[in-house]
Amino acid sequence: MRPVCARWWQRHGDVALVVLGALLVSGKGIFAKLLFRDGVGVESILLLRSWFTLPLVWGWALYRTSLRQLWRAEPRLIAGAMLAGLASHYAAAWLNFVALTMINASLERVLLFSYPAMVVLARALVARRWPSLRLVTAVVLTYLGVACAVGGFDAALWQANRLGASLVLASAAGFAYYLIANERVATVLGSAPFLVYASTAGAIALTVHAALMGGTNLASFVALAPRDWSLIIGMTLTTSVLPLFLFSASIRRIGAQRASIVSTIGPPATFVLAAFILGEAMHPIQMLGTALIIAGIVVLETRATAARAQESPA
Repeated sequence: MRPVCARWWQRHGDVALVVLGALLVSGKGIFAKLLFRDGVGVESILLLRSWFTLPLVWGWALYRTSLRQLWRAEPRLIAGAMLAGLASHYAAAWLNFVALTMINASLERVLLFSYPAMVVLARALVARRWPSLRLVTAVVLTYLGVACAVGGFDAALWQANRLGASLVLASAAGFAYYLIANERVATVLGSAPFLVYASTAGAIALTVHAALMGGTNLASFVALAPRDWSLIIGMTLTTSVLPLFLFSASIRRIGAQRASIVSTIGPPATFVLAAFILGEAMHPIQMLGTALIIAGIVVLETRATAARAQESPA
């Protein structure tokens, strides 16, 4: 039994880590909506989340490697990791949470999953390679799905969702950049140093942002109810810290494109949670958009699977 489990893990372990990470991340919008209902602001949530996350990330990194190795990393690699952190842990996170104040958690999760198409498009542009018909089909399906998810031909839905949806798409672009940078930089720098520098850059940027925005200080944190502290700590551990470790450890081995495709289990999980916990429901045209986005990602997965089969020895 043990050798069978070992063989299964060797073949599918990294994919399983991405699936687990995606399932955990799917609860982020639920936690955020519950905190918003209690009157907790975006800056307070993000700042506390980053402060709670950073010591855990540093502790994990120092367990995996030494402080000397962290300091001796090449400056260009450190800069690449920090830039990825600014794009994802700061800019994308802030845009995403602001969007959650405007749109449903289910819609947010669907739109965020436009990032696989962004990843493969970016890779095609960097490689200066004309995209295949399959890739074009996948991208068309994805963004047709985005249009339907935002409202389709329903003017009222468009009006209600267009700003929040735009913020989520910008957030998705930041996350896509982080995945590509992780794939390129962490391969050389290592997953632990990459995560340390990315998380540190994001935390510093969020602290500066909160200070400039005002209204977020020690007194406001002390005034938080025990329930809100529990929600923030729970959100930090289950939707931030653990997924960061899971994604960072697996992307380096299976690649950003495959990881982004496997993680499409996230939107259906968010639908279930949002329906049961928040009482959210989606319009039929938005459900159609969800199906189109997932169909586009499945087309990309078919492309990736075919490519891997061709690369495998007979």
